Amino acid sequence: MNGDFEISFAKQPTNMPMQRTHYHEHYEIYYLFAGERYFYIENRTYHVKKGSLIFIKKNDIHKTLEGGKLHERAIVYFTDAFLEPYRGSHLDLLLSPFMQINRVIDFNNLEQNYIENLLFQMNNEYTNPNRHGQSLYFETLLVQLLLFASRKAAETAETAYLPMNKKIAEITEYCNTNYMKTLTMKEASAQFFISPFHFSRLFKRYTGFNFTEYILTLRIREAQRLLRETSSKVIDIAESVGYMNITHFNRKFKQVTKMSPLEYKKMIRTNVK
Repeated sequence: MNGDFEISFAKQPTNMPMQRTHYHEHYEIYYLFAGERYFYIENRTYHVKKGSLIFIKKNDIHKTLEGGKLHERAIVYFTDAFLEPYRGSHLDLLLSPFMQINRVIDFNNLEQNYIENLLFQMNNEYTNPNRHGQSLYFETLLVQLLLFASRKAAETAETAYLPMNKKIAEITEYCNTNYMKTLTMKEASAQFFISPFHFSRLFKRYTGFNFTEYILTLRIREAQRLLRETSSKVIDIAESVGYMNITHFNRKFKQVTKMSPLEYKKMIRTNVK
């Protein structure tokens, strides 16, 4: 993501799942113009259809899964800095769709027209970067979209999500609590009395991740948080998330973030100034 705001439109000729670990330090709004998708977001799986908005908050682990129909979508990204003028109670209201238990809001045809009009205006502005007051225009459109969504969320019941397989829900909760320990798929499958083959298939089906990838994601996400929010040394952070070998930690961190821990820490300090 470049800058504090970004929007992109895409029509997918094939319905492939995300191929890489996915979480980030900005907010994401996903709108489906057509088709359908299956989403995994922080231990829940959602079946999303045309006319739905998906709200993914900062550092949520999320992934599109296999299945669903060919689709056309828009994605909006923005940072905390973009809505800085609304800090306080107004900001809490605007960000409320990201904080609810279920992250999908469905809209009727009339409401879809309103949302799509806002998105088209955003995209039109984004493709003409030299317009005067562009950032302010983005801000006003985004505020309208968030406020509209927050009102709709308050009016409707929780959006249905696909029940997570009970055993996999127990396993993901166990991973979220114990990712810093030595965890292997073989050991986890034995602990939960599932064969390794069945375990692997179930875990991939309901989360979109293989087991090793999921543990890696949890570890590196926590390492990023510690680099942002503490003054701990990199070697201490590596140990706290389960890596006794600093070289191995550096390699895994770069695999996920595309930069070294020290480069990430320097970037954070630069952006805070």
